[in-house]
Amino acid sequence: MATITERYDALLRWVEEEGGSLNPAIEIYHDDVTKGSFRVKDSCSLGVEDVIVTLPLSKTLSYLDGISRHPGFTSSSSHVPGHEEQPRFPAEFLEKTPPHVTGRFVLMQEYLLGSESKWWPYIRTLPQPEHMSSALPAMWPSDDIEFLKGTNAYVAVQDIKATLKKEYKHAMKLLPEGYHAEYTRILYHWAYSIFTSRSFRPSLILPAEAVRGLPCELDDFSVLLPLYDIGNHSPLAQIAWTTDEQTQVCTLKTRQKYSAGEQVFNNYGMKTNAELLLGYGFVLPEDERLHNDYVHIKTKADPDAGDLAATHVVSLRPMADPSSFVGRSKLLSAESMSCLPCFSHVQDTLIAALYESITKGEDETNDVSLNEIMRGDISEQVLEKIVNTLGAKLSIDLEDLEENEPEYEAANRSQHLAACYREQCRKVLENALRSLMAGNG
Repeated sequence: MATITERYDALLRWVEEEGGSLNPAIEIYHDDVTKGSFRVKDSCSLGVEDVIVTLPLSKTLSYLDGISRHPGFTSSSSHVPGHEEQPRFPAEFLEKTPPHVTGRFVLMQEYLLGSESKWWPYIRTLPQPEHMSSALPAMWPSDDIEFLKGTNAYVAVQDIKATLKKEYKHAMKLLPEGYHAEYTRILYHWAYSIFTSRSFRPSLILPAEAVRGLPCELDDFSVLLPLYDIGNHSPLAQIAWTTDEQTQVCTLKTRQKYSAGEQVFNNYGMKTNAELLLGYGFVLPEDERLHNDYVHIKTKADPDAGDLAATHVVSLRPMADPSSFVGRSKLLSAESMSCLPCFSHVQDTLIAALYESITKGEDETNDVSLNEIMRGDISEQVLEKIVNTLGAKLSIDLEDLEENEPEYEAANRSQHLAACYREQCRKVLENALRSLMAGNG
């Protein structure tokens, strides 16, 4: 059996076949902590605007490979050059299955093809189906998931599991009986985990010409980028994405310097630890320079209850603190950092939503600006109601967290990760409540 180093070497050669590359100053480094990552080689360095990795679009894998050259999707046949395989799924399946689900089935197909798959050099470097039970929280055993009870992540995991069950059941009804033995639920969960933790939005990658005539919205699916996806995440990483429409090659560049031995990061966007835990299976530890600990608050019923992107956040530290990097990126106005101390840990959109709810149908004008609300330039009665409402919500969340404290010590990696995450949630709620109780001055 090939070693992990040999598999990475084969992946790089496969990418280079069609013009892709990895900066010669960078190596693919593997250890028990980072798993696969990019690292600057000894005696080398990276400068601003240096290329990290390039990848031909022909090496990407997505929903587009399910519809490429299919008679029922002829207008989409030229989306990504080099993807010219014959139709693999029935037209009804492609028409009635959501694009993001189809993409997972394409990955399942390629996995089942084994060494005959065009993407085999890539697939053999991925975590394999038998190793996915400790990857993402939605795949954890129930005993491990229980360690998240009382947190935002626990609710989201239940929603994800229910959604996956519905997606798989619906998709399998559209496939002939001959598919059922190999396209198992376990394999679908693996494909979900791979796409969730490693894929990128098409709008970041695909040029306009490549998506003309697309039978869905551009970001209704995501794209796997072999080699590209080895780069780990840092919200502080300064990077640039470009795609050359002529060469059909996408490029990742660094906009900061790296020295020998340093890990070279990608940036997955401004994601909180709750989002990183659910989507990638890790959290960023708290330190003086950066914290990534936020509790998500939903202000009203939403059909997409599991979608953390539709919520507001409460921060471990004041939004004005330089370490609250992700929290500040979510503020509607930078001036909201000059707010009442009692609001200092809270996303301004949450305060605005509470103000609107409290004053609806009352004499208080709704023409007041966001900055006036955050500074407390509103009636004392309304201000008190906002503080009390927010305090009650945070207190309930803290009580829920404490009431669901695990009954035994963490015994494996997933449980330790969940215990760490819930402890940070507790600190967020306690700090925010402390600032609320401190008053308005």
